[in-house]
Amino acid sequence: MPTPGKSLVGFMEQQAAINYLKSSCVPVGNGDDATLIAEWQAARSKIGAPMPKAGNPEIQDIPPSHAAYIGFLATLPWVANALNSTLSGAVFRLVEIDPLLAFQFAIDDGRSNHHCAPLDKPPTLDQLLQICLPLNPPEEPIQISQGPQSMLITSRSLNFKALSQGFINRAFVGMQVGVALPLMHVVRMNGRCYLHNGFHRAYGARLAGATHVPCIFRDVLDAPAVGINPPNTFDQALLESDGAPTLGHYCQGRAHDVSLRILTRTLHVSWAEYVVSAE
Repeated sequence: MPTPGKSLVGFMEQQAAINYLKSSCVPVGNGDDATLIAEWQAARSKIGAPMPKAGNPEIQDIPPSHAAYIGFLATLPWVANALNSTLSGAVFRLVEIDPLLAFQFAIDDGRSNHHCAPLDKPPTLDQLLQICLPLNPPEEPIQISQGPQSMLITSRSLNFKALSQGFINRAFVGMQVGVALPLMHVVRMNGRCYLHNGFHRAYGARLAGATHVPCIFRDVLDAPAVGINPPNTFDQALLESDGAPTLGHYCQGRAHDVSLRILTRTLHVSWAEYVVSAE
């Protein structure tokens, strides 16, 4: 069954849009090219004028009233390890949602509701901290299918993934699995700010009435560090243009309603044991 969502397919060129609507969405009507071109044109018409301040959101300090929460979060081993390695130089900030540049093609309404349904309207900063900068990694539902010498692990969340592989310690060889770092994450490249992680939560928070979200904030040097990865995302040229896609396009009714194909992530582990001649 498909899931309802919002897409910025109107930012794509015609053939890319047709391919996307066929592969990632359940097309309307009979799904012929003429129908999909009409759908793409309808999506383009909703984009409207360039988003004010695109890439230049308001950036605020976390209020002193919530400094203790941030201080405690930063001491947790799984956060401290990241701040000392992959997130070196990062700080905690409150960042305006709408102007953030959006490289992601679509947002799944169901995943957004999964995160944000409990929020008040508008949400309090306490609530936003709990979903955007949680003290504990969320537990995503998984399904396990095990055979005699293999195992499949499947999750509806694409944040569930292989965290490391290989010789983990003297007792285990294989794959360590878990949820990727679940922190709302904004990055800045060439003076422009992008949402790196947390699209469904930022969208849900904005619909609930929040204008800013608490997040990890850091400067990066190149497009891969932002998360730009065409053809799976919008390309750098579009994102650096005057008419770039933003979170505001999703949150202000400028995105196109689509039926998204449901994606899952499956991890496969297999093992075997052999006795062979040492000669």
